[in-house]
Amino acid sequence: MPVHKPALAICGGGNAGHALAVATSRNFEGDIFWLVGSEEKADVLRRGISSDGGLYSTGVIAGKADKVVAVSSDPKAVIPSADIVMIAVPAFAHAAILKQIDPFVKDGALVGSLPTRSGFEFEATQLLSGIEPEGTRILFGLQTLPWSTRVQQAGKVVNFGALKAKVLMATLPEWHASDLAGVLSQILGTEIVPTKNFLNMTLGNPGQVIHPGLMYGFFAAWGGETYNEDGIPLFYAQASDETGAFIERLSGEIVSVARAVEVRSEGAIDLSGVLPIHDWLKISYPTQTADTSTIAACFRTGPLQARKAPMIEGAPGSFAPNFAYRYLSEDVPFGLAVVRAIAQMANVQTPAIDAVLH
Repeated sequence: MPVHKPALAICGGGNAGHALAVATSRNFEGDIFWLVGSEEKADVLRRGISSDGGLYSTGVIAGKADKVVAVSSDPKAVIPSADIVMIAVPAFAHAAILKQIDPFVKDGALVGSLPTRSGFEFEATQLLSGIEPEGTRILFGLQTLPWSTRVQQAGKVVNFGALKAKVLMATLPEWHASDLAGVLSQILGTEIVPTKNFLNMTLGNPGQVIHPGLMYGFFAAWGGETYNEDGIPLFYAQASDETGAFIERLSGEIVSVARAVEVRSEGAIDLSGVLPIHDWLKISYPTQTADTSTIAACFRTGPLQARKAPMIEGAPGSFAPNFAYRYLSEDVPFGLAVVRAIAQMANVQTPAIDAVLH
């Protein structure tokens, strides 16, 4: 009788998808399938993977996507054999992916998002059928990607800029979290820590604090001025103490929401995975950060020192802040806006969140 060969499917052809193709090839003992948004993109990736050198990584992780056996824009060609499905697309695309793959996800499969943005569990339980106990599928999510990563050449080179030491995760149903954390730790190459409720992903989402908080700090008083290329602010390295203090207030409001929900549930909901952002930074980058005394110091002395604030070029050589970048277009509607709604239900005031939203 033939032995079943495990299979893993990646959904998404951007930064996270490229990183997963390399990282899972290093650690997953099975075949990897890759679903992307168009056949044109699939062709670029197929040509890159099959070329001399293949798709490989630079930076803190060295590897090659040598276990990818198929790339397609057709979910029927990618999803049916997968024991694990990893969704790695922006939050606004989660619904479309879930609808696209649902008819083809096999019984007993693990389906999850890397990263999970706020409210993913509500969307997924509406769009993905057969989640336990109604069926045998298991839903999971990671609070953040295990790495900071950027594609340098589509289908050819992806850079891993920083590796997080620990990443929190959750499952539906919750009792699968401990076992699955071990599986994902092995596949992803870093420690995946289980939590007891998916709200830990929604409220504990660090991107919704860091990215809008830094954008607010740099550009809340923006008056239309432009930057030359050398004058574009360094997004982390030039974070001010005032911006760090504002981000601490944002984080504090979210932690207050979590504590209020725990109290109202009379202990039924464990949200110990909703961490103050200063604690999260120290846990995630313990060896890459020279000064962890404050949030701003963590930014200024941590990884990603060369990362610039997101800009859009108008006239040649003239740049303005890109307010449509995912730091706002994803982390506000699929982050702070969801938290604000939960805060209203929990009767928690959120002046810092309101300042960003308004």
